[in-house]
Amino acid sequence: MKKIVISFLFSLMAISILLGKVAAQQSEGEELFRVKIPAGFIYKALHVSPRGMKALSFLEHQPGRVYSNRSLIRIFDTDNLLIEEKVLDSGWIFDGFTPADALILLKGEGDSLSEGRIIDLQGRELLSVKDIGSRRLFCDIQGKEVALAALAYDSRFMPSVVYDLDNGKEKFRLGAFSLPDDSQPQKALWTGTRIFLPVGQDNLYVWGVGATVLLQRYNQSGHVWKIDSVGGNIADGKFLGRDYLAVSYFIPDKKYKEGLAIIRWRDGQVVFRIENYIANNRREKDLPSLTVDGLYLDDDFNLCFLKDDGRLLKIKFDAEKRTWDEDRKVALKHNFGKAIAGGKGRPTVIRGHIYYADEENDEVVVKRIKLN
Repeated sequence: MKKIVISFLFSLMAISILLGKVAAQQSEGEELFRVKIPAGFIYKALHVSPRGMKALSFLEHQPGRVYSNRSLIRIFDTDNLLIEEKVLDSGWIFDGFTPADALILLKGEGDSLSEGRIIDLQGRELLSVKDIGSRRLFCDIQGKEVALAALAYDSRFMPSVVYDLDNGKEKFRLGAFSLPDDSQPQKALWTGTRIFLPVGQDNLYVWGVGATVLLQRYNQSGHVWKIDSVGGNIADGKFLGRDYLAVSYFIPDKKYKEGLAIIRWRDGQVVFRIENYIANNRREKDLPSLTVDGLYLDDDFNLCFLKDDGRLLKIKFDAEKRTWDEDRKVALKHNFGKAIAGGKGRPTVIRGHIYYADEENDEVVVKRIKLN
């Protein structure tokens, strides 16, 4: 009997060691490449394009000054080879890639953006816009159009505008809007324009205002489809891949409700919905915040909620039913090192991998974790 117990204990120890190794492999991440931080600069952030291009941005280090004069961008192709280096003038920042791998450059800080430019990798200017203010830039799924969106109460004072990247010209504008009357239900707050996303084909765009989501065409009355109430007041929304639109919403009440609807954007069908209630700062379900920020699809169409601290919740996709199963959840934990703690850019999910960068001594190390 003692031999059996001892053998069983050794088996448990072996399994524990093996599981520990697997967990370590999951959390460490595969190193893709490393770059020495240029003299006189500090590392700022990593950006990864939908096609797998990477860009590392660095700020000129000037002790005693609040803002740096210049920033340096190093761009790497899908094989992680350096293909371009750009120095940006004072006040300009790199804000990521379009879906077609063009570079988004902004001038200003926070809600006081004075100018924006989109240039291709050869330096050719595709778009130049001024007086952005607090409006935000959104690209369509393919990178053919860019929307300068006035969201929330900004939509009372500024229009949302769509630009064609083929010629850099304005294609359509919407707003500004007046406040509605007070006849609507108390729980349905007027939150202004919350979603303004160009589709990039057939002059279509998605508009979300209050609790309503619509698919419409530029300069045509009516709508292709309309969801009168997506479930509550819209918080935000974004495209998930080429087929789905994710919309988060809320209802402020004694029990605060937050929800997420996944919509097939071509026909307006809500194919999945998940909701949670919050009371006394506690969530009834063990779910992350149901916002579209940090929400991705992996290669198998599973919904992935990625948080800055490395927690990831995956909700499995049911291929037979063409929807997601809330009861099939997988929780994972990854270690992103000092990158997140130092505020040097958040992890990004691209084509089934999590990308992030960490600082090691005087180098930046770009790493990748495959979503299992």
